[in-house]
Amino acid sequence: MALRIIVYSPVRGMLFPIYVLLGLILLFISMGYFRDVLSFVGVNSKFSYLLAFEVSVLSLSLSPVNLVVKEVKRIAKIPSYDVVYVFGIPFYIPRLSHTYATTLIALNFGGAIMPLILSLTLMYFTFHYIVLILFATLFLIIISKILSKVIEGVGVVMHPIVPPLFAVLISYILFMGKPELIPVSAYISSVLGTLIGADLLNLRKILDSSPQIVSIGGMGSFDGIFLSGLFSIVIGEILISLL
Repeated sequence: MALRIIVYSPVRGMLFPIYVLLGLILLFISMGYFRDVLSFVGVNSKFSYLLAFEVSVLSLSLSPVNLVVKEVKRIAKIPSYDVVYVFGIPFYIPRLSHTYATTLIALNFGGAIMPLILSLTLMYFTFHYIVLILFATLFLIIISKILSKVIEGVGVVMHPIVPPLFAVLISYILFMGKPELIPVSAYISSVLGTLIGADLLNLRKILDSSPQIVSIGGMGSFDGIFLSGLFSIVIGEILISLL
């Protein structure tokens, strides 16, 4: 199957200007934070502007773009009935007809691909602490799987404040001696935890409802992923200032 692009926005109506405002807040906060953390790990701080732009502006602006990576065909049963007339009296005979329902599985650029690239980049820069970061990510995967729900016609939903709160908590415990890394760990674990625990591990349930398209990182989960990045960095920065 050839790769193709589908464009539709997971953020509509009055929510869009709110997300734009949140994106600008995230841009300014993350710019200063990434500059500090890159200096901490010995990387040119000028790279922080690219990371901040990626986590805020690119994630939001690319949220309508979905890359279709797989097409799933499933047998769908359609109930119907035949009408048989006997002496002018109709008798309805139920039957099931079978057809194929096609579901497109896509990766959302703003909610999956860009956060994944940023998370892998941050993991590369903080490689010496990778074991602790992966432990925090595993913890968030479990939390996201337990607390997420699949709603037909909507997708995966989970309260957007849940992942960053748990991510900051576990990151604070793991990096109490290195407070500069708390927001990094919180961002990576909340984003990957939501993507894997809420989206990927619920993929079978989503497909069972035979939707036309499944957007990983989009639809119901974009809110959680974008806000997870925002709250993880903001709450982490607040914790650093208090330590």
